[in-house]
Amino acid sequence: MATALLLVFVSCQTMDRAVSPPRGYLVSVLRSQEFSLHEMIELTLGDSPEFDFSFLESAAGLFNPDMRVKVTAISYNTVDPKGNPVIASGIIVQPLGVVSRGVIHVPPTTPLSSLEGGSDLLIITEGVFAFMGFTVIIPDLIGSGISAHVPQPFLFMDNTGRVCYDMQLAAMEFFSAYGAAPLSPEIDIFGYSGGATGAVALLRHIDGLPDSPVRVKRLIAGAGVYDMRETYKVLKERGFAEYPLVPLMIRSLDYWYDLQLDYSLVFTGDLLANREEWLDGTRNASQMRELISPQLNTYMHPDFFSPESNSEIKKIENALALHSMKEGWNTRTRIYLGHATDDMSVPFSETQAFFNSMNSKSKTSMTKGAGGHYHYGIEFFISGCLFLTAN
Repeated sequence: MATALLLVFVSCQTMDRAVSPPRGYLVSVLRSQEFSLHEMIELTLGDSPEFDFSFLESAAGLFNPDMRVKVTAISYNTVDPKGNPVIASGIIVQPLGVVSRGVIHVPPTTPLSSLEGGSDLLIITEGVFAFMGFTVIIPDLIGSGISAHVPQPFLFMDNTGRVCYDMQLAAMEFFSAYGAAPLSPEIDIFGYSGGATGAVALLRHIDGLPDSPVRVKRLIAGAGVYDMRETYKVLKERGFAEYPLVPLMIRSLDYWYDLQLDYSLVFTGDLLANREEWLDGTRNASQMRELISPQLNTYMHPDFFSPESNSEIKKIENALALHSMKEGWNTRTRIYLGHATDDMSVPFSETQAFFNSMNSKSKTSMTKGAGGHYHYGIEFFISGCLFLTAN
């Protein structure tokens, strides 16, 4: 599978220009630490024991087992979905002892827990690109890291693009102030799952600017949500979701759009009784799955499934219309998409529809696979590593 995906990812373009980074984004350097590849794996398993690192065996040739990386957590200025100033955080992962092969911006997979930010853990899975010699920029996103006290804007695409972009500018400012050399303005963007949503959101934000010091070479995105209305519709019809996306999405919409939902008309059963505790943002994906069944009828109000719905369900569905990236923008950036056809977390139709929309407006490639959301994600990640290394 990884080889098949790699054969599709065949493009390389070079851009080289010196730029002066804008000022006023970087707030502070929070902390820094050096890690080996072994330490990264050990620490990640300590926080996420269910994670399977055996996939590295099939890509062992890509990594230097003796290399060390430096992880620096920074805080920076950005805005929340309402346009209010907020200080967010993220990490910069640099290979040590070698010249960087390039810059990769990797939005994190959707952090279900506010305690899973890169600036909290320092070394996270997305940082593994640094062990291939790349400089990696990883924002925490709002609701995680230093902004953990703020409710997470769950898959808020406009805001995610802005927050990721401001992190990139803060990283450029950091290198200008503290680095041995400026950070290259040329970046690749890579993301999977919620990270793919963030990756596309970042590219869309950059494309919407009249001018930017950041230049995107390529975007590689797998199994993302690009239209929340469609994901909501598919999960509703399917009645099954591996991860509790719907409750978290509803909680986020309620807060940021001030919907003032009557949850007795939205949830049912144990979720209704324990809503505030279970959806407080302190549990990771594994812990959430232990509490909430993948069968939606065990926690969603019966009106959720009826064509007539109810007043509260309609509030939610109306708000979803503001969360789509399929229309309204063009890009010159080469885009590579992938998704498993048997994905039971994020519907395959999400990527197919996004590809159909972008293919007529940009150079876009798409691959299909199998293995569900998790196992295909490993294949997609390895393919991305191979592609970026080869180019």
